[in-house]
Amino acid sequence: MIFQRNLKVAMENFEKHCIDPSYPYDQIVRYRHKDGSTVWIRCRGLSIRDENGKAIRMLGAHTDITDLKETEKEILRLTKEYEKVFNGTQDAMFLIKVLETSKFRYVRNNIAHQNKTGITLEKIINKSPQELLGKEMGDFVTGNYRKCVIGKKSITYEERLSLPGGNCIWSTTLTPIVEGDYVSHIVGSATDITERKKLELELEKHANHDKLTGLPNRRLFFEVLDRMILENERDKTKFALLFLDLDGFKDINDNYGHKVGDEVLIIVGRRLLNCIRKSDTVARMGGDEFTIVLRNIKDDTVIDNIVRKIHTALQEVMYIDSYEGRVNSSIGVAIYPDNGRDSETLLKNADSSMYEIKKNGKGGFAKS
Repeated sequence: MIFQRNLKVAMENFEKHCIDPSYPYDQIVRYRHKDGSTVWIRCRGLSIRDENGKAIRMLGAHTDITDLKETEKEILRLTKEYEKVFNGTQDAMFLIKVLETSKFRYVRNNIAHQNKTGITLEKIINKSPQELLGKEMGDFVTGNYRKCVIGKKSITYEERLSLPGGNCIWSTTLTPIVEGDYVSHIVGSATDITERKKLELELEKHANHDKLTGLPNRRLFFEVLDRMILENERDKTKFALLFLDLDGFKDINDNYGHKVGDEVLIIVGRRLLNCIRKSDTVARMGGDEFTIVLRNIKDDTVIDNIVRKIHTALQEVMYIDSYEGRVNSSIGVAIYPDNGRDSETLLKNADSSMYEIKKNGKGGFAKS
């Protein structure tokens, strides 16, 4: 039994076809089967007419398309579910069509991607990476798309992008859609990790730098020193390690308090940085002790000039609140590989040289 609404439409189309032979009789209607189920039938027909063009018979065919309608219904359901996932997730998602191994076009992006990047759907559709992001960044992401296609497996990478929504750092995962032996599309899922990266940098800075002076701390110093030993051992070159202790710093703390003492250490750190080259490293070991690594030492003249410069700079007057005074410095020097081939030996020899100066009246510098 045909459904009433479908019957009405079928009769209307039948009448129109009978009046006008150019009007096709082709429609889909629902029938209620005798077992109570619903079946879908495609009805197609062609009228046979007399010499006056009047329809006198109907030649038609009915095709059961129930399975097709059920498939369409399932596809529609899956499409709706896909849209809910695609546009409901907080991750920025985008779809890429693979034209060739090295050629790609964006198909679409979800709402989260549009909101986070400032790139609307209209701007991304059918654009190549270079057209959307510029040549440099476009070439970079194309390289990753190519890896995904060639490897036929998911890859994850980080990228820094300058977008309408602002500068940001993304963690992007690319997943290939493999059809037979080739990749037809790539699904991209990106998470904004800008704040996480900032936090990581802050944590790394706190872990490797002195909180008061901002200089590398003891931990980072030994990493730099060990790396310097490996580099200079390979290149057969020399570097110098300076161990510096402030003279008179305890009296400043005792007489003016720790606040002034902290300011003195901050000023000392700045002055040390002004005395060295960009390739050199200053670190605070703790208290009033500092170490300095001087790279690429070809002769003692370089060391003498920098050490004298440091010694003189630290003696300049410091003005801090009611404090007006100077500090002096005792500086011990050890040279790699002459005074040691490992960090422990070098530091020990530089420290020993510094204490020899302390014993002999403080203020000055000496080599191991």
